[in-house]
Amino acid sequence: MSLPLNSQAYLHAPHGFLTAALDERLFADQRLPFLGRCTLVLGHAECLEFLKDSERFAVDARNAGYNSPFGLKFLPESLKVLSNNLLSLDDPDHLRLRRLVDQPFRRVSIDELKPRIRHTCDRLVSEMVEAGETDLVEGLCRQLPLLVIYDLLGFSPEVRERLDAVLHGLTATGNIFNVLRAVMKLGSVRKALSEEFERVRKEPGPGLVTDLVHAEADGGRMSNDELFAMVFVLFVAGHETTKHLISTAVYTLLRESGAADQYRAMDSDARGVAVDELLRYCAPVQMTKPRHARQDMEFHGLSLKRGQRLVGLLAAANIDKRVFEDAQKLDLKRRPNRHLGWGGGPHICLGLHLARAEAQAALDSLFDRYPGLSFATDPASLKWIPRAGLRGLKQLPVRFG
Repeated sequence: MSLPLNSQAYLHAPHGFLTAALDERLFADQRLPFLGRCTLVLGHAECLEFLKDSERFAVDARNAGYNSPFGLKFLPESLKVLSNNLLSLDDPDHLRLRRLVDQPFRRVSIDELKPRIRHTCDRLVSEMVEAGETDLVEGLCRQLPLLVIYDLLGFSPEVRERLDAVLHGLTATGNIFNVLRAVMKLGSVRKALSEEFERVRKEPGPGLVTDLVHAEADGGRMSNDELFAMVFVLFVAGHETTKHLISTAVYTLLRESGAADQYRAMDSDARGVAVDELLRYCAPVQMTKPRHARQDMEFHGLSLKRGQRLVGLLAAANIDKRVFEDAQKLDLKRRPNRHLGWGGGPHICLGLHLARAEAQAALDSLFDRYPGLSFATDPASLKWIPRAGLRGLKQLPVRFG
């Protein structure tokens, strides 16, 4: 029986559905948009094992008998270029590309950014209060990661403006037709980025775009298509999931009795622990990208054929009772916390330190500055983005108090 992953009932309260599924089985058949029939991996140990096992499971479907990276019969031309990115390739290509962008996302580099991230949070929230805006999703949760990743990449203001509208269509809605319309406009995004690459070749400046362009020139061996795909994926991956982490974390702290006051009473290190628990509990990233069986095999009693798609249902793995005590309970002091919210294996989230820093800065800004922060509407009436794979709110109206 399939899980209703994009239903409002599930998105509002997923733990009951997931626990019931885990009590019955470790794997589930599911039809997913674009991908079709997949096998969901529900158990924590099984999910972690298949994410780590790149010898038996390929991210790039071409390494499992398909003719295209995602194993799809039809792929728009605008997406073919984007398909060769570090999220969609196996080693050694994945490792080569990841090494080019690893340094700016390391913990020590992100620590240096934290004061700027907090300043941006405070400014965005203050602007909302002054303007009488109440929706945190648009005013803070989306804007903060966007501004941070723009700054990290070093985009010019002109490119930011040209990118924003198209990329918002790709990430801000569950409406598949809006997403497809945005996909059709990717040619203009590619043109804008190509112009930006040429600009920084001639006039190097601060930011990761300059580093990538000159790594290519200095022997990093990135093709023009790889460069475009890299920057685009860093941009999309660098803000969408963090946006949903912040919105669901605020929602949860306000919804769970005593959670907001408990967070306010914590020091900075303890709040870092709390953010990881909120990631486990809220599961803004519900599932992994698909992996493909490289050959016929048995996997924990499951018979797999070469090319069969498996998807790790992280939301289920993160409430596996074999790993987590009181798995359905929010415990802001939970230690150890072996959650898979960042994924696992070679493709573990590149930006995990940045996402953690942004989420903590947003929560600190909101809950420290506004002790009276509360819902501006009945939380049970809030709508969730109906997109399988993500869990995020369409809007989150609040009173700052």
